[in-house]
Amino acid sequence: GQAGSHRRIGWQALTGQILRRLDDRPRALILWGKDAQTAAQSMTHPGHLRIETAHPSPLSARRGFFGSRPFSKVNNWLRSRGEQDIDWAGAR
Repeated sequence: GQAGSHRRIGWQALTGQILRRLDDRPRALILWGKDAQTAAQSMTHPGHLRIETAHPSPLSARRGFFGSRPFSKVNNWLRSRGEQDIDWAGAR
């Protein structure tokens, strides 16, 4: 119930390992908030699509999340690469 209460409980090491493994080819990175943006600094593949905005939480969404259209940007990027876009509403 408190902003940032999930910090420093050990997930950063695992997340870092996963992100380094995912840096092998172009990926769409939706990085909401400073924590996500900092964690993804290790992802350096030049083909990544990087979408960096404020976190969509009620505390910060008005600082850049609203209107950022991350899902349509990802789909446009996928289509430009000849890949299938994502049905975000139907994804389960």
